[in-house]
Amino acid sequence: MYSFRDTIKTKETLEYFGSEAFTINGEYLENIVPGYRTLSVSGRELLESEISTLSISGIDGEQYLQRRRPARILTIKYQINVDTCGEFREAFNLLNKALNAEEAQLIFDDEPDKCFYGTFSDTGDVPDGRNKIVSTFEMYCSDPYKHSTTEKTFQASKNTSGILEATVTNAGTESVPVSYDIVHNHENGFIGIVSEYGILQYGSADEADDEAREKSEVLLKYTKPSDYSAMTEGKGILASNDTFPMTGKFTGYEDGWLRLQSSGSGSSWHGAARQVTLPADSSGESGAVNFVAQTKIWFETSDASQDGLLEFVVGDTDGNHLASIHLVKGVGTAECTPIFQVQAKEKGRISYVPNSNSVTNRNNGNMEIRKSGELFEFLFGGKTYPYRVPEAKDKKALTLTIFIGQYANRANLVNQMAFGTMSFRKDNVQYRVDIPNRYAEGDVITIDGDTTKMYVNGVPALGDEVKGSKHFHVPPGESKIQFYFSDFCDPAPDVTVRIREAYL
Repeated sequence: MYSFRDTIKTKETLEYFGSEAFTINGEYLENIVPGYRTLSVSGRELLESEISTLSISGIDGEQYLQRRRPARILTIKYQINVDTCGEFREAFNLLNKALNAEEAQLIFDDEPDKCFYGTFSDTGDVPDGRNKIVSTFEMYCSDPYKHSTTEKTFQASKNTSGILEATVTNAGTESVPVSYDIVHNHENGFIGIVSEYGILQYGSADEADDEAREKSEVLLKYTKPSDYSAMTEGKGILASNDTFPMTGKFTGYEDGWLRLQSSGSGSSWHGAARQVTLPADSSGESGAVNFVAQTKIWFETSDASQDGLLEFVVGDTDGNHLASIHLVKGVGTAECTPIFQVQAKEKGRISYVPNSNSVTNRNNGNMEIRKSGELFEFLFGGKTYPYRVPEAKDKKALTLTIFIGQYANRANLVNQMAFGTMSFRKDNVQYRVDIPNRYAEGDVITIDGDTTKMYVNGVPALGDEVKGSKHFHVPPGESKIQFYFSDFCDPAPDVTVRIREAYL
């Protein structure tokens, strides 16, 4: 088949096993199974079609309806050549293990830039009483096409009409899905993707422009431990409206964290608390119906025997609990439990192990409580937990409380419990879709063509897709895809289009 091929095995080249040798999920069977060698492969060539027709009485021939491609079956002829029965049995043990993978990627040496996806389905007879045999096995490819092992990318640029456009060239033989990476260089309210094959829209084309940012006002911003001195010590509203002793003290360190200096005393939970009343906005109004309360924490254990309690609480204008995130770490378990509450009632909880690699180590730890009317959203560990509380729709936030404590006289506190930055932003609109713009500068939108799912900064955003959107494939040849954004989105985003070509 080839006039020359280098068969010298080095770190950069694999040992040559034959023109039709293949890897399964990146591994040669020859390297896994002693004595194994692929002899030949059939089923990779022409693929039959199933034709649907309609017979009409009195009319010659049949009316063509459609064609479909059935699944493809690859038949691998192989040999196993070993010296002993024990080696023979072990060879088949290893072969069974290697083939025990569903939708495995199959790449053949004579076509290394393409792959099939197959599942072991059948085997030929294995001769009895021999340690040197030739037989076959089958790989069932529910997807009959072979696919490029690499994606092709295309950058969008403005055409002569000033519209952001990408020209996509599909050199394969089949229509394939399209994926997109959109990096925002400015705030934006919606994304429109248009081709002759379909239209997609995410967000709202009617979203307000960047003037909406003037409707949001930062009322409080702490960036260092000394900023927390503006809070009143020994006072606050706790989760569940608890009345734990607040006789402890905080202390600040040069590394930028506010920590517990002493926890005071008590028979249950007790510790240090501080509270601040939020200032009025620029119009003189106190309280915020819609807001974003943020803090960065460091909550990290070194062993399971440690315990501790950390709370971040938003209080209302009546002096009651409005919303909070509090982290509880008890003894005897490695896990910590973050609990989300609205009006002193639990709405949800999660658990995780707060070690040095967790979402609350010193490099992570961002927490947010957001309220937009009746919608409360708790951001923790890079995920959002939303809850609707209609009875709290018009409640206003007025205070922030922080608390760090321990249980009873247990001295083995969580190794690191500290507050870093803290801020509060007041939003004077009823619906969060307008505050701020849906997609901020720097946001990365990813649309996966295979799954049709959309992600914002790696987090699924399924609700962003507008009803009626139609995901489309691009056929072989050249296709134009255009992109539309809010009028105020200037400069336009950087758009990369990706396809993985498919072939018969």
